[in-house]
Formats: sequence, structure tokens, C-alpha cells
Amino acid sequence: MMKTTILCAALVLIYCSNFANAQETDSPMAISLLSGIEAYEDSPHSSLSKGVGISFIWDDLKYDQKYQVGEHYVRARGTYYYEKDSEKYDEDRYRDSMDGKLHYQYPFMSINDNEDFTLSVFGHYEGHYNSQQLEEFEHLAASGLAINNRFGDLNYYDVGFSLGLAYSAEEKDDDWPREEQGISEDELNRSGFGYYFQWENSYTFSHTGVQLAFNYRRYDGLWKYDDNKSYTFNDIAFSVVIPLANQHNLLRFQTQYIDRESEQDLIGFEDTLYRASVEYIHYF
Repeated sequence: MMKTTILCAALVLIYCSNFANAQETDSPMAISLLSGIEAYEDSPHSSLSKGVGISFIWDDLKYDQKYQVGEHYVRARGTYYYEKDSEKYDEDRYRDSMDGKLHYQYPFMSINDNEDFTLSVFGHYEGHYNSQQLEEFEHLAASGLAINNRFGDLNYYDVGFSLGLAYSAEEKDDDWPREEQGISEDELNRSGFGYYFQWENSYTFSHTGVQLAFNYRRYDGLWKYDDNKSYTFNDIAFSVVIPLANQHNLLRFQTQYIDRESEQDLIGFEDTLYRASVEYIHYF
């Protein structure tokens, strides 16, 4: 299965590379190939996982463009990921996983007559299937308001703040809490409501198109959790985007830090996950 996945990914990469010098279009459709690793901080050897993936993307707003008042923007991404090495001490850990994300944003007004300073409404959904070690299924839906601004005339610094109400649902399945701590699957699962916050930063060099980005997300599960349960996560990501030939062929390097907290220790150590990945993206 691993060899088949790598072969298919290579064929897609060869096909996409034929477009590297083609005339650029405004198509929002893209495909990406990625390779990454992930591990827990407190258990780097037993939890180290490596794999490859393929994503299908619809993005109305390219990475170096800005929001415009009165324009609707949709970002959708579906990813299939296959792991060469799954978590060693979890017998039920599947090698394949899937992620889906859908983000909608509508800037409805400018602030202080500045076209680069916009106020938006947004809706966000993401679902993960066996993709963040320990999680079997995870869903997060959020909606609220966002403020975005662009600074600079030559090089661009984009900053955005989003705040909204969110619903989170998790279905966990891990051998350690069930076998060593006697925690049932029902106790592992949780769902409820809370606040969602995101802080986005990116700096784009206009002469090369290279972009540096820092994003921080936080969910605080504060109410409507059964049996006094709770869930909070912090997600920090650093990335570098490098155009290849043109801005419709991109190479992205990313590191990610995910810290998750619940009302009880579910896995026997701090639930902190590290990820690193490299990704090739082609817009059609």
C-alpha cells in the first residue's frame, strides 16, 4: 500500500510539473503532494510517525492576495494521508487518515476608508479522521467575525484576527488509557461548545513571491460538556512558501505545534504533538 501511494503521488507530481512554465490562470483548483512526520514530545520514539499524502484544494484567495470588500471567499481542502510508521503502542492505529477543511469568509465593510482594512463574517469547519495521534474522529465548527489588514506597498505584511463561537466533538480511541488507566471509550469521548480564536500573520516579498507565515489558533471548550468534561487546544504553525517558476507552483515548508488539554490525563503524559512537513502545490 505504501509503495502504491508513493507511485501514484510521483505520477501526479510528474503530471503537474508539466505545467510549471505554462501560462498562469485564475483557477482556484489545486492539487498538492506532501510528506511529513509527527511525534509526541514526551514519547518521541514510540509515537514517531512518517508518511505521504495528497490534497485536493479549492482556494478563491491565493496565498499572496488580500481580501476585498463585497467578495465571497471559499477555501476547501481534502487530504488523504498514508503513514509508513503508525504509533507503535496503539494496536488500533490505522495507517491511513483523512482531513477535511472548509472556510468561508465575506468582508462586508472597510474600516476608516481603508480598502486593505476589512471586517468580515466567517464560517469554518474541519474534520479529522485518525489523523492526530489518539484522535479517532474530531470535528470543529466555528463562526464569528474577522478583522484583516494589509500593510506595505512593495512587500506586504498581512495580519488577521478571528473570534467566534465553536462546537467541538471528539471520539478518541487509544490503547493506553483503556488498558492501563481503565478509562472507557465513552469516558474518552467529549463534545461541547466554546470560543474559537485565530491570529494570522504573513509577510510576502513581492519581488520573489516568498512568504513567511505564523498562525496561532485556540479553542476553549467552556460549556455544554457532559460530566464536567472539557477540551482546549493551542495550534501554532510556522511556514515558508516558495514559488517555483511561477506563483501557481508552490513549495511549502511547515512546522506545527499542537497542545491539547482535557479535564483528565488521557495518555499518561503531556498531550503535545509536533509536526513537520514539505508540500508541493500546483494550481490549475
